[in-house]
Amino acid sequence: MRARIIKYLMKHSNEYISGEQIAHDLKISRNAVWKNIGLLKTLGYQIESQHRLGYRYIGMPNLAAVVIENSLSHSVDVLTFDVLASTNKYAKQMALEHLHQPTAIIANQQTSGYGRYGRHFYSPADTGLYLSLVVPIKALKFNAGLLTTGIATVVAQVLEVNYGITVGIKWVNDLIYHSKKIAGIMTEGLTDLETGNLDTVIIGLGLNLGQINFPNDLDDKAGSLNLGDIDRNLLAAQIIDEILTLMNNYLKAEFMVKYRELSIIIGKHVELNRQGELLAGIVEDIDNNGALILKTHNELIKVNSGEIKKTTIVDGEYNG
Repeated sequence: MRARIIKYLMKHSNEYISGEQIAHDLKISRNAVWKNIGLLKTLGYQIESQHRLGYRYIGMPNLAAVVIENSLSHSVDVLTFDVLASTNKYAKQMALEHLHQPTAIIANQQTSGYGRYGRHFYSPADTGLYLSLVVPIKALKFNAGLLTTGIATVVAQVLEVNYGITVGIKWVNDLIYHSKKIAGIMTEGLTDLETGNLDTVIIGLGLNLGQINFPNDLDDKAGSLNLGDIDRNLLAAQIIDEILTLMNNYLKAEFMVKYRELSIIIGKHVELNRQGELLAGIVEDIDNNGALILKTHNELIKVNSGEIKKTTIVDGEYNG
């Protein structure tokens, strides 16, 4: 019943709704309305009460699946947790159940969050968005690198369009703000053991929103957006919607124009690691498959995968 009431109040969040009206529309007693709204408030839902006007939903500072689902334009199952070891590990377990629609796993804190190459991702409570999206797919063509590139672009656009924050992108998929990494994105594919075909994609996102202090080994590399009071439920819904919209046509690579615009490395000297091979040169471009076009001292080469370890950007040197 509480879920029905909060969904109803969210639908009418721009106005006050009387308890009598809520009771009538939901076919419950006025006492049930009063009692459940009181319980919702104790759970952290911000509901304003005004004599003779009724109730109005303000927001929810804590992660809440019902709020996220009600804010989405796509059909997605959402699971929220106060603490998980890793949203991606949980997502892999969920994928074994052969899901029929996308499922989002979101944690307030991760104790063993990880990113590319299995590196630990610092995930303290209350200050970040730690999200994994499990998406069943039937596509014959799949390009994990291009999809990851597209996801970095749409996450950056969500921040720009909705919050007025412009971030840069360090190839392949790190989001940079004030010369520090504020987000990491990872895409993993799972195959059906019977058919050998790829049937599930897991997209992991860690976004630093309000962290102030970082461990010593991360202090010179990691940063945050300084958005401690952001509505994480709304942000999660915005990002999930944009990712799912992207997945319908990402192979067209139309987002690459924006990706290049946000790139912090085009025209810059970089040092990178390509599967143990150290390369250095000037980044000439990034092609429509997301590959780096690197001009070394004697040739122009295409780099499809790897990790940039060092580059010089506007605000100074970045060591990733």
